[in-house]
Amino acid sequence: MANTQSITYARIAEVLTDLGMISKEQARTVLDGAADYATEPMERRHEVADALEGFGVAVSIHSDDVDFADEHYEGLLNEAAALTGGSVAVSNYRFDKSDPDDEDCGLGTMHFECNGRPLSFGIEQESNDYLDMGAAQAAIEALSPPDDPREFRCVEQEGADLGDDYMVLATAEQRDGLLRHLGIVFEAPLR
Repeated sequence: MANTQSITYARIAEVLTDLGMISKEQARTVLDGAADYATEPMERRHEVADALEGFGVAVSIHSDDVDFADEHYEGLLNEAAALTGGSVAVSNYRFDKSDPDDEDCGLGTMHFECNGRPLSFGIEQESNDYLDMGAAQAAIEALSPPDDPREFRCVEQEGADLGDDYMVLATAEQRDGLLRHLGIVFEAPLR
């Protein structure tokens, strides 16, 4: 595979299949749903990262208003855990607010168990309408499957306009392939 082709949904499907990240059947299903735009070129890394979520190898951490972020983290963690194919389970989620009487308060601590192991992450977002991107990224990284070479890594943002963060579950070799063939650059892990 050479990086001389336009990046399209069809090209992403080819790369993900060749890297062993998705099956041919999964690629076909996604491409059938994207038939109207499957061959249109993508210009920005953000579009490619968004497509990775559509193919089921990534989860996005929304930078926009999510309303009740303290509750949103649980769904985000479960979405990320689902990408592991059942090797990771999230349970006993709770959010302890710094000010429990203020529903708009986003400050506090997120607690949950990953395969029975208790984890906690401090949330420093003052508004409960927005996620603490760094804490969400660290929590998802902590969901990397044990005894598995895959780990969650964040796609590096491009340009001055920051948007959603995309956490991709991949091996080091798969991340290298995503860089070579799709131009996806990954951040160093937070931990």
